[in-house]
This record gives sequence, structure tokens and C-alpha cells, in this order.
Amino acid sequence: MLLLQVRAAIVGRFRHVLKKTGLTEQQFRILRALHVRGTLEPRELCAICHISSPSLSGVLARMEGMGLVQRERHPDDQRRQHVSLSPQARQMFADVSEDMEAVYQELEAALGPAFVDQMYAMCDTVLAVLDTSGEQLPAEDDA
Repeated sequence: MLLLQVRAAIVGRFRHVLKKTGLTEQQFRILRALHVRGTLEPRELCAICHISSPSLSGVLARMEGMGLVQRERHPDDQRRQHVSLSPQARQMFADVSEDMEAVYQELEAALGPAFVDQMYAMCDTVLAVLDTSGEQLPAEDDA
């Protein structure tokens, strides 16, 4: 419960940024993942964004309809897809980047840089110890 409370408190600091974009939390996680990591396959998005495959399918369809993502079939395997950001989505992310950075700066000012560094290190340790997926994904920026 404590971890859920911490997550809610931190995500709450970003609500005004989400509101500016008009996106849901899930949609914004996808936007951020694609911005940070570039083109990804849906299975990678599921793992990175912690969204189930059936949910992701619907969210991507809506985002594609909004003109935010583009999906292309893998040239060597038509069952696989690549998902990338549209120019519109890249601009949307750029438009809120300063606001996001300001929230990160406020959090660091409130908690202290040393504590934030320790928190990231502890989160990385917990994830490494508890990871049962067996799948190693590239590390994300301090997101």
C-alpha cells in the first residue's frame, strides 16, 4: 500500500502536464516510452509501460486515430509491428517537456538530490531482484 501511495503522490505532481496534452496516463506512458526509446514493438511497449496486451491494442488504435502513433508491419515478419511517434506526437512531447522537467526539479528540491539518487538506486535494485520476466529490456532514462 505504501508503494501505491508513493506512486499516486508522484503521478499526481504530473497531472497538470497530462491535462495539457489531453492524454490518459496510459497514452502518455506510451508517448514517453516511444520518445525515449524510439520505435518499439507492442510487446516491448507492454513491458515498459506495464499495460496488458489487450489494453495496449485498444490504446494504440485510439492513438493511431488521433494521429499520434504510426504502426508498420515488420518487413521480415508480417505478424510483427513497429510502433513509432508521429511528428504531431513529437511536437506534443516537446511542448510539455519544460513542464515535465519543472516537476522533476520540484521533486528534487523537495526531497533533496541525494535522496532522489538513493531512491532511483533502490528502485533499480528492487526491480532487478524481483524481475521474474526473464526478458531484459534496455534501461530507460530516469523516468
